[in-house]
Amino acid sequence: MCAIFAASSGCSENSEKDTNVPEESAEVDEEDSDEDAGEEKEEVEVKMVSTGDSSDWCAAGSSWKTTNPQTGEEVTMKITGIETVDGVPMCKAIYETTLEDEEFSKIEYLWSENGETYFWTAYDRSGKVVSEMSMKDGKMKIVDEEGNEVEYSQGK
Repeated sequence: MCAIFAASSGCSENSEKDTNVPEESAEVDEEDSDEDAGEEKEEVEVKMVSTGDSSDWCAAGSSWKTTNPQTGEEVTMKITGIETVDGVPMCKAIYETTLEDEEFSKIEYLWSENGETYFWTAYDRSGKVVSEMSMKDGKMKIVDEEGNEVEYSQGK
């Protein structure tokens, strides 16, 4: 999930060829736990829809959505725009999921254009913060659901 989120949020390099893909569809075979019983594998179709200009580091209004039509489960992300945090312009995105097996249902993600500063806050279905992670001035801070903090410094 982190790789998908990073790629769609602009934190990875994109070429002109792979931007603005309007819709992708993929079929996934689910492994059957009892293949010896001769049961057929179930095909699951997952659709992904993207909007906006992903070549812009913070393309407000850009979004993507992945839906499993068999279960109705969805994962969406929308870039809401630039917010200034402690004097640093940061792009903000909201990631939301209806997947039942996730411990979070929403993530707010802010990142600077150079990628050196970011904030990540995950919420459960009730809106309670379940984790936070930030990087600022070369220091990473992680806060868990109980409020326990761990800090790291780059290069030390």
